[in-house]
Amino acid sequence: MRKTLSSIMFSFILLLLLLGANLTAAQTLRHSGQVQPNQTDAPTTETVYVVQRGDNLNRIARRFGTTVGAILSANRIANPNLIYAGQRLVIPVPAPAAAETAAAETAAPAPAPVMATGITTFFTGQDTTLVIEQIQRLGMSWVKLDVMWRDLEPTAGVYNFDELDAVVAMLDQADLNILFTVWAAPGWARSNAEESGPPDDFSAYAGFMRTLAERYQGRVQAYEIWNEPNLRREWNSTRHPISAASYAELLRLSYEAVKAGDPNALVISAGLAPTGFNDGVNAIDDRLYLRDLYASGLASISDAIGAHPEGWANPPDARCCNQPEGVETHYDSRTFFFLDTLADYRQIMSDHGDQAASIWVTRFGWGSSEDTTPPSAINIFYSYTDLAEQATYTPRALTLGAELGYVGAMFVDNLNGCVALPDDTEACYTSLIGTNGQVRPVFDALVNRVQPGG
Repeated sequence: MRKTLSSIMFSFILLLLLLGANLTAAQTLRHSGQVQPNQTDAPTTETVYVVQRGDNLNRIARRFGTTVGAILSANRIANPNLIYAGQRLVIPVPAPAAAETAAAETAAPAPAPVMATGITTFFTGQDTTLVIEQIQRLGMSWVKLDVMWRDLEPTAGVYNFDELDAVVAMLDQADLNILFTVWAAPGWARSNAEESGPPDDFSAYAGFMRTLAERYQGRVQAYEIWNEPNLRREWNSTRHPISAASYAELLRLSYEAVKAGDPNALVISAGLAPTGFNDGVNAIDDRLYLRDLYASGLASISDAIGAHPEGWANPPDARCCNQPEGVETHYDSRTFFFLDTLADYRQIMSDHGDQAASIWVTRFGWGSSEDTTPPSAINIFYSYTDLAEQATYTPRALTLGAELGYVGAMFVDNLNGCVALPDDTEACYTSLIGTNGQVRPVFDALVNRVQPGG
């Protein structure tokens, strides 16, 4: 009997030991994430995905059988439109039991792309509170600032950020997104003092871009690298010929620098001047230049493609090469038509397998000389458009851009050039505010438009 009791006790102790070992193993597996602790925990696992060019959250959600909302929550993303190539996302992947629900949620057609709207604005010498109120009345969510490198770093390593700091702080407080267009190298960085141009050493510009990205991290959402580099007056250099290959190298270094300073910031390639002129010295045709940019790797060194689809005096709906009534010049080439320029760019992007990327119209707008100084011969087209036509064409172009589906953002040029830049007659022609400080009809037309984007 004693032997039997001893055997029973021995078996009982052994059973307890085995149960304890199994419990310990289960706890270890739970903490390692290899098993679900109980049926009330969410049946998901997590993986990390690196965003590729052309991705959007709907596409990523479908790929992993999850939902856009789950990805937004897991990564604390506030704006689903601002994901970028190279970004690392945590993807909550449903277990098989939850996959059918996720599939049902992602089976619906993806929503139409939302186009951002913005405006180029000048703040020097202006009542900044009034200017921000005007931007908000227009319903714009973005502001474009021309950032002149030569003014901010007049001496190598010596910066003058006070005025820009104040503007960025006010725009950030007003919950407005910011695009910096950064160009115009300082004299110390160039061996050629004529006109405007890049630095002799591209790494100097890249270093400045990293300084900007680090300084304004989280407050400046996008950077456009240079302005119209296909023009001699913007790319006058004894070291770097006017060419897509030269600019592509500057863009590559700048892309890396911006991402190092602020991984969430977007990098936009420079809007090109649609001149239709191509002598290789004073200008390169923008279509040819864009093709050469793709040959130099554009798709991998930008988050979106910049464009300046000027309408000249042709209505935004017009197509080449029918002469509109009252337009005496600048109608005999696709270069002079808003929709034709966008269509040509889109075709070039598709030809190079980059149709998933979006076009950012970083400058567009119609101008008029009706209430100001008559234009010179080179800008004669401003005399063909009156203030009423300006008020019709600019809002209509915003609607057309949104309808295309491949335009990511459009920036009207400009809010207040007449009063902020009194010596720049070209900026005054396209301004929404006249020389007397009163709004032009185009301002009210934009306020009252049916807004296609945010």
